[in-house]
Amino acid sequence: MPKNRKNPRDASKLSGKPLADTLEPSPILSPEWTTSRDLIEHDLPFSPEVIKDLTVFLLENININATHLFRADILYDSWGALSTPQQKAQSFAQAGNPNLEDPAVASPAHNDLPGSHVDERVGPLPAIDVPGFALTRTVVRNLIPRNPKIDRPLAQTCHFYEATNSTATSTTNRFLIIYIPHLTTKEEVPFYHPLLRALATLYDFTDTTSPAVPPSDHPPAKKGSGTLSLHFLLFPNEPIPTRLERTLHALLSTQIRLARGTRLADKPPGATSGNTNPIKDNVIPQHLVQNTYLRIKLKYAPALCRDWVEDTEPSKHVFEDLAIAAFLIELWRSMYGAVPGDERDSTQSGGDFPGFVDVACGNGLLVYVLLQEGYSGWGFDARARKTWGIFPADVRARLREEIYIPKPFADAITSNSDSVGEEDDDEKYDFDVGVPTHTGSFPADTFIISNHADELTVWTPLMAALANPSSPLPFLAIPCCSHALSGARHRYPPPKGSNKHSNKKNASNGPSHDHNNENEHENENEDEDEDEQPTSGDLAALRQKKQQATDPSNAGFDSSMYGSLTAKTVAVATEVGYDVERTLLRIPSTRNMGVLGGRVRTTREWWVRRGVNNNNNGNNGGAAGVGHGHGHGGEGSRSEGEGEVLQKATHLVQKECRTEGGVEAAAKIWVERARGLHRGQGRGKQPKH
Repeated sequence: MPKNRKNPRDASKLSGKPLADTLEPSPILSPEWTTSRDLIEHDLPFSPEVIKDLTVFLLENININATHLFRADILYDSWGALSTPQQKAQSFAQAGNPNLEDPAVASPAHNDLPGSHVDERVGPLPAIDVPGFALTRTVVRNLIPRNPKIDRPLAQTCHFYEATNSTATSTTNRFLIIYIPHLTTKEEVPFYHPLLRALATLYDFTDTTSPAVPPSDHPPAKKGSGTLSLHFLLFPNEPIPTRLERTLHALLSTQIRLARGTRLADKPPGATSGNTNPIKDNVIPQHLVQNTYLRIKLKYAPALCRDWVEDTEPSKHVFEDLAIAAFLIELWRSMYGAVPGDERDSTQSGGDFPGFVDVACGNGLLVYVLLQEGYSGWGFDARARKTWGIFPADVRARLREEIYIPKPFADAITSNSDSVGEEDDDEKYDFDVGVPTHTGSFPADTFIISNHADELTVWTPLMAALANPSSPLPFLAIPCCSHALSGARHRYPPPKGSNKHSNKKNASNGPSHDHNNENEHENENEDEDEDEQPTSGDLAALRQKKQQATDPSNAGFDSSMYGSLTAKTVAVATEVGYDVERTLLRIPSTRNMGVLGGRVRTTREWWVRRGVNNNNNGNNGGAAGVGHGHGHGGEGSRSEGEGEVLQKATHLVQKECRTEGGVEAAAKIWVERARGLHRGQGRGKQPKH
């Protein structure tokens, strides 16, 4: 059988027998250890460094091997290279998230989740003596299940060994890692863990690189042949069930498949913290977002899925909005010190949060969850949804059927009228679109959420800046469908030099271990790919093109419609003076890029106004992902006054609307499209601004 992406092994070389019929004693461990010829793969081209780096990556990213797991938290590393959750929170605090260093704020209680409290002082289990090998490193990790009400977390000790005859000049290298769960009986083994007392992975590599190559600072990649094998320790008198056999084969195949895409980069030895993509988990630590997602999923998902009234599949929408809510809750915790209602004591209220607005709020789920969690805010959409009716009355009052008319458009259309009143008074505008309209006059400090807002996506940074030019509002935009400022469908050209930039980025980002959101959430349904597809070609090529178009670490991302839209949103925000951060959100969608504007400035100003001057906040913004080649390095709008912001926004709108015939022409297109929403439009895709 030929090799393929999911199963890189050649099945024709396997015995075809049940695994139990092929067992034999392990040649490197004690006699009670077992292996099989079917669990050995020969003639692999990977250098020992590739296998070692991949092994360290998988220590934290256990979800790639086990779909029932979220991640693994590091509790101990003898090298000190991998960080514990508390160490990660402290690192983020030093990089512009001051509240993450406060245990009372950074470590939510989650008392209702079994096993949610983990003692980072859990020590390693004793190492096994392996003849011919020397212990080089020990790591203790805690496996975090997706549903702790069904499965409990499990601590596991991981011992690294190197063959004693493996030296820099030897032609044979042997690398061994032994995984030992912290349990004593098979009854303690959770469902997600193999029914084993211990598991080991051995990699033997014979180096055939020519010794005639002269020494240099950048030696050539090693050439040779490697053998990867699995060894395991069964419980006494325990047979090998079919599920365990499948698991062992899958572990070996996954290791080989991931090794194919591993690229080594200059870094301290063993220092990969499970995140080689610089725009993933760069704003909030992974464990905080996932813990909160788990809590609110258990709290809200069952009822929301049960009471779903839309024609669409509920799980995708529910889980996606809950994941976004989890990110926002932890983001606001770090920015404002605002904690969810369940974590407040009797003396606390939601007064420390400035409020949010969810533009193009759609089904209203995100607004509902955030309100229930104690955050004040509201949402609007051009069309009311059936889902709004399932929410309590106080939530329904916060969901408004309104249409946003950008202030520059409203002014352009009414410039020759005799309207009077305050400049930001929406009542002077009457566009006869069938529902109330507004021009984005939001209170100071309001946080704008723009989740798959379609026509409003590129407008989001402009909306936020124009709402309060003296202190532009912070925002989170999650782009989806591409539209021009007029609201018409439009595909933006790729940013200049995008291919060159992307290739350079790929070459320097280190190991290709991100795998986007592989196994990130259950019931993941990919969004429709809007990019044009060729009329001919093989399915593998089409699949590869689609993956490249939605993977920001790929050179083809910026050339896709989605990538170009994301780049345009970043460019608009940067041009009006925002510090911009891109962050890959852990949501069940291929449209998972978050564009975050104004976080560093807003956080600093928020605490300065409260008499707190945190020197870390903003000064090290780049360490938290500010800009990533797209922003101002964290301080773009600080010295800009109201007049300068207005001037930049006005100039940008005029420039973008030239292709539509000018601002007034684009404004008329926008208003006419808005009117069309309430004139018996068909049931096809409808704008949702």
